[in-house]
Amino acid sequence: MQQVTERATGEYDDYRRIVHDSFQHWYREGKDSWTGARTNDRVADFVCASAPPECRRVLDIGCGRGHQTAEIATRLDAEVTGLDLLDVWDAPTPRRGTARLHQGDFLGFAADPVDLLVDNGCLHHQRREDWPGWIGHGRELLRPGGVWTISCFLSPGSEVVAMPLADGRHNWWLTESALLELFAEQGFESIGSLVIDRQFNYQGAWLKYLAVSFTQSEE
Repeated sequence: MQQVTERATGEYDDYRRIVHDSFQHWYREGKDSWTGARTNDRVADFVCASAPPECRRVLDIGCGRGHQTAEIATRLDAEVTGLDLLDVWDAPTPRRGTARLHQGDFLGFAADPVDLLVDNGCLHHQRREDWPGWIGHGRELLRPGGVWTISCFLSPGSEVVAMPLADGRHNWWLTESALLELFAEQGFESIGSLVIDRQFNYQGAWLKYLAVSFTQSEE
């Protein structure tokens, strides 16, 4: 059964509040340019193309307004749970499948095993020391043979780059090799990837997303 559990107070919870308040401001001011963007549509295309056969249960982490959650439900005719720190949902009812939206923290979320786990833009805003726990928790939620798709900021160079935001939110640009290594340490192997042009320049770098799909290795 789906539930959200409480986490102990500490630095992690302090940072969650920073993330919550930051995104609350962006949504309140209508600055969530990623909602409905063509780049987000391409991530959804990648997610649905990566889904395992007989994909019935999906968890969409950091679902925001829930538009992607509803789209995945319709396209896969699946039961999709959208999870976010905020309750800013305004997505239409999916034409097929179901979309259920929950407010809560991913690391405090427990559910029956899912076939597909979607992380579209969450990992790169986590504290670096929380990355292993983030991926490990996702592994526990994913059924054997399930697929995890992730989209993150792609570093324009050969190193992982920290680009902290003024409001205190972490902002990481990852390399593909670093992302593959992180998941390999948790028993995952890549089964597909896609580089998506973000279509704007920031501090001299032409920015891109990296989308990768993983499944647990057989070894």
